[in-house]
Amino acid sequence: MKTVATACLAMLVLAASLARAEEKKNAKLDAGKLVGTWTYTAGMKAGEKVEADKLKGEVDITKDTISIPAPEGMPKFNIGYTLDSKGTPTKIDLVIKDGNFKDSKAIGLIALDGGTLKLAYVMVVPGQDAKRPEKLESTKDNGAFYFELKKK
Repeated sequence: MKTVATACLAMLVLAASLARAEEKKNAKLDAGKLVGTWTYTAGMKAGEKVEADKLKGEVDITKDTISIPAPEGMPKFNIGYTLDSKGTPTKIDLVIKDGNFKDSKAIGLIALDGGTLKLAYVMVVPGQDAKRPEKLESTKDNGAFYFELKKK
């Protein structure tokens, strides 16, 4: 009898754990949590680590714009974004709003993992097929940019 009760308890614990895991998997990104000032903690481009000196500066995010550092002497790049939270991780579409690269586009994935913002994207080049990264990563094969940021 005690063995049956223990087995039932174990099954309930397992079921609850699986339900929490499924709930977390299907959780939508709360876009309001993106708003604020962020700093880079890591970066990669096509599977290669981005040098630390290139990850300086602050990234400002509003409800519809991401402003990222530009080379010295230039204003920040202002990038409009839209989110599609139907899947996990959330899809993000980006469009540069001004400057020399105005109207350039990128497609990617974005997620909040605890206090870390993770972003992977590829640039959309006119006349070429752009494939959204399948995971939050940068590899030689996917050619993606990947960044991790912490809220300031």
